[in-house]
Amino acid sequence: MYKCIDVLLEGPSDERFFDAVIRPMLQGQYDYVQTWQYAGEKQERIKNYLRSIRAMKADYFFLKDINTSPCISAKKKVIEQDYNKLTDPANVLIVVLEIESWYLAGLDDKNCEGLGLSNLSHTDDITKEQFEKLIPEKSIRIDFMIEILKRFSRETAKSKNKSFSYFLEKLHGTLLKGASKCKE
Repeated sequence: MYKCIDVLLEGPSDERFFDAVIRPMLQGQYDYVQTWQYAGEKQERIKNYLRSIRAMKADYFFLKDINTSPCISAKKKVIEQDYNKLTDPANVLIVVLEIESWYLAGLDDKNCEGLGLSNLSHTDDITKEQFEKLIPEKSIRIDFMIEILKRFSRETAKSKNKSFSYFLEKLHGTLLKGASKCKE
């Protein structure tokens, strides 16, 4: 039996972040880490994917931006309704506000300066649009994100972004301690 985990991510920016920052943490605990981007997928396909995870009794987490939701519990309630209670609220992890805020959270003063950014003491309120405005004129968004990830510090990010800090606590406290086994 292999230990496996499925990770549902919104899109390519989330997967890029996951691969650089989170996957290395999971690979020591799981034999198999599978990601799946659900943005743009039909709701029924997402439900089927969740059903298959439940049938295998695999570990999983579902990462979703809070976007315009008033609070985390309201967002989780919408997700629970959207997916017919196929998600366990404990495995739904909400990014406040959007994944771009997590990218920026991992930059200390020196790395902010190296990328031409002002230091941000916290990033909880950063939106995708605000992130876009921070990208230097001659830079391409993806290249800028990759440069951030090269300099990313989990410890710095924990102190600058509450939802990232909570995510890491949840990851260590629940998912990594109880890594389940699934069939090959």
